[in-house]
Amino acid sequence: MISRPLVRSAVLLVVGAVIGAVVMQWRHPAAAQAPVPSAASQAQPADLKTLAADVERLKALVPSNSHIMMDVQWFWTNLWFAGQAKNWPLAQFYFNETRGHILWLMKKSPIIRSSGPDKEEVNVAGIFDGIDTSSLADVKNAIAAHDSAKFAAAYRTMLESVGRPYLRPMIPTEHVQSALTMDPDAKWPQ
Repeated sequence: MISRPLVRSAVLLVVGAVIGAVVMQWRHPAAAQAPVPSAASQAQPADLKTLAADVERLKALVPSNSHIMMDVQWFWTNLWFAGQAKNWPLAQFYFNETRGHILWLMKKSPIIRSSGPDKEEVNVAGIFDGIDTSSLADVKNAIAAHDSAKFAAAYRTMLESVGRPYLRPMIPTEHVQSALTMDPDAKWPQ
Protein backbone atom coordinates (compact mmCIF):
# COMPACT_ATOMS: atom_id res chain seq x y z
CA MET A 1 0.00 0.00 0.00
CA ILE A 2 1.34 3.45 -0.91
CA SER A 3 1.55 5.91 1.97
CA ARG A 4 -0.26 9.26 1.87
CA PRO A 5 2.90 11.35 2.33
CA LEU A 6 4.46 9.60 -0.67
CA VAL A 7 1.39 10.24 -2.86
CA ARG A 8 1.23 13.85 -1.68
CA SER A 9 4.93 14.35 -2.51
CA ALA A 10 4.49 12.87 -5.97
CA VAL A 11 1.46 15.08 -6.71
CA LEU A 12 3.32 18.19 -5.51
CA LEU A 13 6.30 17.28 -7.68
CA VAL A 14 4.12 16.91 -10.80
CA VAL A 15 2.17 20.12 -10.09
CA GLY A 16 5.44 22.00 -9.53
CA ALA A 17 6.85 20.74 -12.84
CA VAL A 18 3.72 21.79 -14.73
CA ILE A 19 3.71 25.26 -13.13
CA GLY A 20 7.42 25.65 -13.92
CA ALA A 21 6.86 24.72 -17.56
CA VAL A 22 3.95 27.20 -17.87
CA VAL A 23 5.98 30.02 -16.30
CA MET A 24 8.93 29.30 -18.62
CA GLN A 25 6.63 29.36 -21.66
CA TRP A 26 5.05 32.65 -20.52
CA ARG A 27 8.32 34.44 -19.69
CA HIS A 28 10.47 33.04 -22.53
CA PRO A 29 8.22 31.88 -25.39
CA ALA A 30 11.02 31.82 -28.00
CA ALA A 31 13.35 29.77 -25.80
CA ALA A 32 10.66 27.19 -25.11
CA GLN A 33 10.24 26.56 -28.84
CA ALA A 34 13.89 26.68 -29.87
CA PRO A 35 15.35 23.24 -30.59
CA VAL A 36 17.94 22.02 -28.10
CA PRO A 37 21.19 21.19 -29.88
CA SER A 38 22.17 17.55 -29.49
CA ALA A 39 25.55 16.41 -28.26
CA ALA A 40 26.22 14.91 -31.70
CA SER A 41 25.63 18.25 -33.45
CA GLN A 42 28.01 20.02 -31.06
CA ALA A 43 30.81 17.46 -31.40
CA GLN A 44 33.50 17.82 -33.99
CA PRO A 45 33.37 15.26 -36.80
CA ALA A 46 35.59 12.28 -36.06
CA ASP A 47 38.59 11.74 -38.24
CA LEU A 48 40.34 8.40 -38.66
CA LYS A 49 43.09 9.32 -36.21
CA THR A 50 40.71 10.17 -33.34
CA LEU A 51 38.48 7.23 -34.23
CA ALA A 52 41.42 4.81 -34.00
CA ALA A 53 42.43 6.33 -30.65
CA ASP A 54 38.86 5.99 -29.36
CA VAL A 55 38.73 2.34 -30.42
CA GLU A 56 42.02 1.60 -28.64
CA ARG A 57 40.78 3.38 -25.51
CA LEU A 58 37.56 1.35 -25.55
CA LYS A 59 39.46 -1.91 -26.09
CA ALA A 60 41.49 -1.16 -22.96
CA LEU A 61 38.25 -0.89 -20.94
CA VAL A 62 36.98 -4.35 -21.90
CA PRO A 63 37.75 -6.90 -19.17
CA SER A 64 39.77 -9.99 -19.94
CA ASN A 65 38.16 -13.39 -20.47
CA SER A 66 39.56 -14.51 -17.11
CA HIS A 67 37.87 -11.58 -15.36
CA ILE A 68 34.50 -12.45 -16.90
CA MET A 69 34.96 -16.11 -15.97
CA MET A 70 35.80 -15.19 -12.37
CA ASP A 71 32.42 -13.46 -12.27
CA VAL A 72 30.86 -16.63 -13.68
CA GLN A 73 32.58 -18.69 -10.97
CA TRP A 74 31.32 -16.32 -8.24
CA PHE A 75 27.74 -16.46 -9.49
CA TRP A 76 27.85 -20.23 -10.09
CA THR A 77 29.17 -20.86 -6.57
CA ASN A 78 26.48 -18.64 -5.05
CA LEU A 79 23.91 -20.46 -7.18
CA TRP A 80 24.90 -23.71 -5.45
CA PHE A 81 24.40 -22.30 -1.98
CA ALA A 82 21.14 -20.57 -2.90
CA GLY A 83 19.85 -23.88 -4.29
CA GLN A 84 20.97 -25.77 -1.20
CA ALA A 85 19.09 -23.24 0.95
CA LYS A 86 16.04 -23.68 -1.32
CA ASN A 87 16.04 -19.95 -1.96
CA TRP A 88 14.72 -20.40 -5.49
CA PRO A 89 14.29 -16.69 -6.38
CA LEU A 90 17.92 -16.06 -5.42
CA ALA A 91 19.01 -19.21 -7.26
CA GLN A 92 17.22 -17.91 -10.37
CA PHE A 93 19.01 -14.58 -9.98
CA TYR A 94 22.43 -16.27 -9.79
CA PHE A 95 21.53 -18.55 -12.70
CA ASN A 96 20.61 -15.51 -14.82
CA GLU A 97 23.82 -13.69 -13.86
CA THR A 98 25.92 -16.76 -14.69
CA ARG A 99 24.28 -17.24 -18.07
CA GLY A 100 24.41 -13.51 -18.83
CA HIS A 101 28.13 -13.33 -18.15
CA ILE A 102 28.79 -16.39 -20.31
CA LEU A 103 26.81 -14.74 -23.13
CA TRP A 104 28.89 -11.60 -22.60
CA LEU A 105 32.05 -13.69 -23.00
CA MET A 106 30.64 -15.22 -26.20
CA LYS A 107 30.07 -11.74 -27.64
CA LYS A 108 33.57 -10.67 -26.64
CA SER A 109 35.41 -13.81 -27.73
CA PRO A 110 33.30 -16.24 -29.78
CA ILE A 111 36.46 -18.01 -30.96
CA ILE A 112 39.47 -18.81 -28.76
CA ARG A 113 42.73 -20.65 -29.39
CA SER A 114 43.11 -24.03 -27.75
CA SER A 115 45.94 -24.78 -25.35
CA GLY A 116 46.90 -27.81 -27.45
CA PRO A 117 50.10 -28.06 -29.50
CA ASP A 118 48.34 -26.94 -32.69
CA LYS A 119 46.66 -23.93 -31.03
CA GLU A 120 43.55 -24.57 -33.15
CA GLU A 121 40.61 -22.21 -33.04
CA VAL A 122 37.72 -23.34 -30.86
CA ASN A 123 34.20 -22.07 -31.50
CA VAL A 124 33.19 -21.54 -27.88
CA ALA A 125 29.96 -19.87 -28.93
CA GLY A 126 28.96 -23.06 -30.74
CA ILE A 127 29.89 -25.18 -27.73
CA PHE A 128 27.85 -22.94 -25.44
CA ASP A 129 24.82 -23.20 -27.72
CA GLY A 130 24.81 -26.96 -27.10
CA ILE A 131 25.24 -26.61 -23.34
CA ASP A 132 22.64 -23.84 -23.14
CA THR A 133 19.94 -26.12 -24.52
CA SER A 134 20.93 -29.20 -22.52
CA SER A 135 22.73 -29.25 -19.16
CA LEU A 136 22.33 -25.53 -18.44
CA ALA A 137 18.64 -25.76 -19.34
CA ASP A 138 18.35 -28.66 -16.86
CA VAL A 139 19.64 -26.39 -14.07
CA LYS A 140 17.13 -23.70 -15.04
CA ASN A 141 14.28 -26.23 -15.09
CA ALA A 142 15.24 -27.65 -11.69
CA ILE A 143 15.20 -24.13 -10.22
CA ALA A 144 11.80 -23.42 -11.77
CA ALA A 145 10.45 -26.71 -10.37
CA HIS A 146 11.98 -26.02 -6.93
CA ASP A 147 13.42 -29.54 -7.10
CA SER A 148 16.51 -29.88 -4.88
CA ALA A 149 17.47 -33.37 -6.10
CA LYS A 150 17.26 -32.42 -9.79
CA PHE A 151 19.06 -29.18 -9.06
CA ALA A 152 22.01 -30.96 -7.43
CA ALA A 153 22.25 -33.50 -10.29
CA ALA A 154 21.99 -30.82 -13.01
CA TYR A 155 24.51 -28.60 -11.22
CA ARG A 156 26.99 -31.50 -11.07
CA THR A 157 26.44 -32.30 -14.78
CA MET A 158 27.07 -28.66 -15.67
CA LEU A 159 30.35 -28.72 -13.75
CA GLU A 160 31.40 -31.83 -15.66
CA SER A 161 30.99 -29.95 -18.94
CA VAL A 162 34.07 -27.81 -18.27
CA GLY A 163 36.23 -28.32 -21.35
CA ARG A 164 39.78 -27.95 -20.10
CA PRO A 165 41.64 -31.07 -18.90
CA TYR A 166 43.61 -29.13 -16.29
CA LEU A 167 40.48 -27.65 -14.69
CA ARG A 168 39.09 -29.87 -11.95
CA PRO A 169 35.69 -28.46 -10.94
CA MET A 170 34.07 -29.41 -7.67
CA ILE A 171 30.85 -28.87 -5.77
CA PRO A 172 31.50 -25.87 -3.50
CA THR A 173 32.03 -26.79 0.14
CA GLU A 174 32.57 -23.33 1.59
CA HIS A 175 30.64 -20.19 0.89
CA VAL A 176 32.95 -17.23 0.38
CA GLN A 177 31.82 -14.37 2.57
CA SER A 178 29.03 -12.51 0.84
CA ALA A 179 26.94 -9.50 1.69
CA LEU A 180 23.81 -11.59 0.96
CA THR A 181 22.27 -14.28 3.11
CA MET A 182 21.11 -17.46 1.43
CA ASP A 183 18.27 -17.86 3.96
CA PRO A 184 14.98 -17.47 2.06
CA ASP A 185 13.23 -16.61 5.35
CA ALA A 186 15.56 -13.77 6.33
CA LYS A 187 13.62 -10.77 7.65
CA TRP A 188 16.24 -8.01 7.49
CA PRO A 189 16.13 -5.53 5.79
CA GLN A 190 12.53 -4.96 4.89
